[in-house]
Amino acid sequence: MKKLFLVLLSFGLFLSGQAQKTTVVKFDNVEHDFGEIKEENGPVTFEFTFKNVGQEPFIISKVESSCHCTTPSYSTEPVKPGKTGFIKASYDPKNTDGEFNKLITVTGNTNQGPFYLTIKGVTIPRPHTILDDYPAEMGNLRFPVNHILIGDLGTDQLDTGFIKIYNESNKRIKLLSLKAPDHIWTKSLPITLDPKQIIQIPFMYSAYRKNDLGYVFDRVQLMTDDDKIPEKELVIVANIQKVYNKYSPAQMENAPKIVFDTLEHDFGTIKDGDVVNYEFKFKNAGKDALVIYDVKTSCGCTATTLGNDKLASGELSGIKVQFNSKEKNGMNEKTITVFSNDPNNAQVFLTIKAMVVITSKSLQQPK
Repeated sequence: MKKLFLVLLSFGLFLSGQAQKTTVVKFDNVEHDFGEIKEENGPVTFEFTFKNVGQEPFIISKVESSCHCTTPSYSTEPVKPGKTGFIKASYDPKNTDGEFNKLITVTGNTNQGPFYLTIKGVTIPRPHTILDDYPAEMGNLRFPVNHILIGDLGTDQLDTGFIKIYNESNKRIKLLSLKAPDHIWTKSLPITLDPKQIIQIPFMYSAYRKNDLGYVFDRVQLMTDDDKIPEKELVIVANIQKVYNKYSPAQMENAPKIVFDTLEHDFGTIKDGDVVNYEFKFKNAGKDALVIYDVKTSCGCTATTLGNDKLASGELSGIKVQFNSKEKNGMNEKTITVFSNDPNNAQVFLTIKAMVVITSKSLQQPK
């Protein structure tokens, strides 16, 4: 046993001595300037070369770049003493503009520490085309985006959103009508677009008719005589906020005030398919009655139950939240928006979090 121990110890010391062997490496240069490069010409590449001037083979253990736009490749076999190796760096200028300066870190069996290689230059972006400005394609018509953002507006307000349309085809296309709920309309239809013509259509939006709060989404259909896709679907987004009369200083002093114990709850790690519950508790810390107008969730997987929707001064209530984790694998973060008549805090955002993991049992369950 003693002899065996000595043999193993000697072998271990041998391996340790082998692992600690280092060498010396010299790079021809550690920086390369590409100068001006054109985006439309695609990736550019430069090869950094080095020589092993030490007594042991040089083994590269790791090569890292400072961004995903830089892809390095390198000598994977040990570089023997007196021989040369390479680090090849490719830079992709796609969707970039202006100066770039990227770092490549090379680590290996040398006491010189990591080597830092730099590539730099200036990207000249490709010429902008009309298709770049109108990427959303629907048949023969193109749009900058497929949605119209109305923005913030009060519950009693009317606002206007706009959408630009480009006729990519070589024939005239007629915009016939708009299929939309009665709180969205336009007076600009029907209208005809000539080939290669751009027009802008206004859409009126009535928050009063919508009778809702928070971020709201409506799908509308633009009817055309386009022979490819006659019906174009657009999404209209608005953030409707409760409008309050201007409060006097005395009224502000007596105004309702919604105060939650906490604005966030983390369920921690749960299994796929678990249904978990939590109650956000709040009180009216003001003097006038607090009224809860609405509670909205950011996901159908989250349900809420409101206690009292009208609270006297000092009164307590709660919002029970239920999260169904089915098919919500990974990190989840959901929002609950509470709308009230607190003039200083009309919208309160509550957050629930959960890390949902898949178990062998959940994998066997039929969907």
